[in-house]
Amino acid sequence: MNTAAKIPPITMSKLYVGNLPSETCEKSLRQLFLEQNLSCTNILIKRGGYAFVDCPDQSSADRAIDKLNGFNFNGSPLVVEPSVASGKKKVHPGFPDPTPIHVGGNWMRASASGR
Repeated sequence: MNTAAKIPPITMSKLYVGNLPSETCEKSLRQLFLEQNLSCTNILIKRGGYAFVDCPDQSSADRAIDKLNGFNFNGSPLVVEPSVASGKKKVHPGFPDPTPIHVGGNWMRASASGR
């Protein structure tokens, strides 16, 4: 009989933070979270004015969304929402399946426009 306690899985919630001013760095975004008494673990700033922020749990992520969505950060109203993983793209029923096809010795992908 195995008496070892089961360890619950580690859960983290990832946020998308958009409309960041171009000069935003990881340190300044982390400081904003600290000033608002919000916890975060990892911050990944991307070019184009957005970042991904890991929160330790869903309640922390929800609090961050409530406090920071629309918050004026260095002159820009932030967009803070749950990050949606980009998995397999959904195929619209009216368009062809983007599965590769073999035509004349070449592999091609069908496009919605037929080109």
